[in-house]
Amino acid sequence: MDRPYDILLADNHAGFRREVRKILEEIPGVKVTGEAGNRRELFELLRELPPNLVILDISLPDLRAREGTRLIKLHYPDTKVLLMALDQASEYLVHGLAAGAVGVLPKQYVGGQIAPAITAVRQGKIYMPPSVPAKNAPRIKAPMATMLGRFFSL
Repeated sequence: MDRPYDILLADNHAGFRREVRKILEEIPGVKVTGEAGNRRELFELLRELPPNLVILDISLPDLRAREGTRLIKLHYPDTKVLLMALDQASEYLVHGLAAGAVGVLPKQYVGGQIAPAITAVRQGKIYMPPSVPAKNAPRIKAPMATMLGRFFSL
């Protein structure tokens, strides 16, 4: 684990990506190589420089978890996919894991779980979050899963 571990973020909320990027940049050995807000941007960045890991929102407006994971694994077999979700019981999440994703990262607890998730993935493990986060687990703002699409603190 001495070489830089390249990560590409894919989420349609720029503010959320910015917050996740700040957290990732504090993890030793991790390098964010790009950010994508939609399918086109994601695959353009993948073509330029395939990362070790794509952290993929399960519901980009034009790319769902199963299809995204399947396409990434098909065209970039060495790139792993870690799914981010607000709803850990989502059917998209189940399909994404079935398509080959290496884990699930709850958006509302990304601040406290992203480092252990990346460590697990780098060790070849599947990352599943604790069923009940610690009482004081850090939270960051995550997009609300409603038609409003506003940001709020969970």
